[in-house]
Amino acid sequence: MITSSAPAQGVDLACAKLPPNRRHAFSWLGPLLILPVGLMAMLWCAASAEAGWQMVFEDNFDGSSLDLSKWYTRFIYNQGTLDHLNDEQQRYRDGGHHVVQDGILQLIATKPYNDGRKAPYESGMIRSKQTFRYGYFEARVKLPKGKGLWPAFWLNSDFDEHGRLAWPPEIDIFEYAPNGAEEKPNMIHANVAVAKTTRAEDGTVSYADPEFNQRWNYYKAPFDLTDDWHTFGLLWTADSATMYLDGKKMLTKRYLWVYKDGSPAGPAHILLNLAVGGKWAGKTGVDDSALPAALQVDYVRVCQQSQTSSDTLCGGSKFTPQQ
Repeated sequence: MITSSAPAQGVDLACAKLPPNRRHAFSWLGPLLILPVGLMAMLWCAASAEAGWQMVFEDNFDGSSLDLSKWYTRFIYNQGTLDHLNDEQQRYRDGGHHVVQDGILQLIATKPYNDGRKAPYESGMIRSKQTFRYGYFEARVKLPKGKGLWPAFWLNSDFDEHGRLAWPPEIDIFEYAPNGAEEKPNMIHANVAVAKTTRAEDGTVSYADPEFNQRWNYYKAPFDLTDDWHTFGLLWTADSATMYLDGKKMLTKRYLWVYKDGSPAGPAHILLNLAVGGKWAGKTGVDDSALPAALQVDYVRVCQQSQTSSDTLCGGSKFTPQQ
């Protein structure tokens, strides 16, 4: 969402899906270190295979207003006050741009100004106060109709343990930008942002659906994505990011959550936002007649693997990846 993404890197921890505090549970493997690495990996996989999904975050938007104990409404930059990115033409505001009703959050874009200013639009965004490192992330949303609108669901780095804040990393679970030119209503983008100074294999595609365009990083659906509700998911591990649409795997890339210098980045916060305009989404202008428009969000969930859980589904979702 901050900028276009590029290739990613990683350590092979395919079976190490457990949170760090669980890894010490396998100290009994110490005496077996003389075994071949392949056998050790098999033992590790067998030991961790029984872990289930444990919910670590959920918002069903059941109240009458946005739960500000869970969400910020600005980006983390500029001491948490930044209200836009890049060349977007909206400014994120409160007061009517976060409407919660009947279990649905609406992030609403409007055009309150017609005085020639560069940013005549206002809209809504949310950023989670809780941060995460790995797991399964899922949101059920209804995308807005309208040329020039730019909704997104993504992860960005928070401060690290030393108080450092930098970019990348970033994982775009989806970006949607039907601009009236090359971007069509059935095209959804998914990608990771990688620093070119990190290892060359970072961002390498290990799986892409036949309808996923690897050059421009979009999945071409057989339908208009605004016609119905859709569930977007991300399975994020220590060395990969896999994005899903209604349970269908779109893309898997190798990925390390690191800063440009290769050092571990801070944990991730979740963002959902409805941007307007800019050189990409607003390439042929913004359809003002579509405003006010809303990115509707039914729920946001995060689950992580845990030895104390036997749940095979994250919050009961039928779209939960099966390991």
